[in-house]
Amino acid sequence: MFIHFGSYSQMERGEWAFSIESWSKWPYQQQCSAKFNPTSFSAKDIVGLAKKAGMRYLVITAKHHEGFAMWDTKVASFTDSVGAKIYSLPSYTPFKRDILMELKQECARQGIKFGLYYSILDWNHKSQRLSRGKDIFSRMSSMDERSSYIADMKLQLKELLVRYDPAILWFDGDWCPNPASPTLDDWWTSADGKDLYSFLVKQKPSLIVNERVKRGCGLGDFECPEQVVPEKPLSRLWETCATLNGGWGYDAPRENSYKSSKELVEELVKVVSRDGNYLLNIGPRADGSVAPKTSLLLSEIGSWMSACSGAIYGATRSPFSQSFDWGYCTKKNGILYCCIFRNPKSGMLILPKLRNSIKEVYVLGDPSKKVKFSLSEKGIAMQLAPNISSSGVCTVLVVKVSGIPQAL
Repeated sequence: MFIHFGSYSQMERGEWAFSIESWSKWPYQQQCSAKFNPTSFSAKDIVGLAKKAGMRYLVITAKHHEGFAMWDTKVASFTDSVGAKIYSLPSYTPFKRDILMELKQECARQGIKFGLYYSILDWNHKSQRLSRGKDIFSRMSSMDERSSYIADMKLQLKELLVRYDPAILWFDGDWCPNPASPTLDDWWTSADGKDLYSFLVKQKPSLIVNERVKRGCGLGDFECPEQVVPEKPLSRLWETCATLNGGWGYDAPRENSYKSSKELVEELVKVVSRDGNYLLNIGPRADGSVAPKTSLLLSEIGSWMSACSGAIYGATRSPFSQSFDWGYCTKKNGILYCCIFRNPKSGMLILPKLRNSIKEVYVLGDPSKKVKFSLSEKGIAMQLAPNISSSGVCTVLVVKVSGIPQAL
């Protein structure tokens, strides 16, 4: 579970409102951030939703691009634009609870790994201003300010590591070009990314860090495509992050554009069939509550997972290089899983040949529901119609084989 939650949630127009709507710092801080008061936030409910959906780790935005800290940071430079208050949840709003700690403790209770998101750029910090020409990055006021900001950023990250001991740190806001030496416009380089990664793992050697300490440079522990699934397995560990409705932070107009649970499960299976992890986002509303449609979809995903998680947990990529109109394959030692999202018109599911001998085929969750199969020069033909249908979210066939499934 990915959670985008911050003072931007107060506006209910997504996490990029500061940039998209061309706010100046002080008006945004007073009209948005200072009013943020998520009294309905329930760590127990949110972690429970993640657990029910079959999720095994959780990442929440500790600081997004707007620069608002969701914890009680003590690093003095992270103030509002007039230097009056620390720009954080407990210092800047009427809300005094530590929701990161609440989530951390609830994750521990429910057996879920806890992670934190942190934006490298900071539209609020005194060292930077939003670079309107680029729309997506910030410009440093001086090279001295750049050095001071990076030092203070490390102090904030150390606070997060010491206080919350996250299993994962998920970075973003690193996407300016990569000059040989930093400039005021392109101030974050691959050398900075390498230095940051070294700093973090020195603090906590077991920490998992994504590539966005500086993406495109082979850094971090895993690659993270966004809102897309690679066409084939990548050369390193990877995780795709995705949304329920196209929005990250809560965006009221998007409440009418949710994906279906079938679409979301299919994306999950596609990811696993290509050896990836799936990080699915929710955006709590301004008061901290979860939108009903979000809860419903996670519950529906959980219902499918409770029956079919065998095809997901511990499963690896499809043995076949080609894709199929009907769905996707995953595998384990002794098992090929066929995840069927669309019924083949012929009523027959045809697979390419395997090197393995096939013992039996049945429906996952109901071993008594056997599937007839035959072998030919064309491959493996499994008889679905009239007894087997993918009328629900997805039907999974278990193809029992000798050894790890391998394409011929």
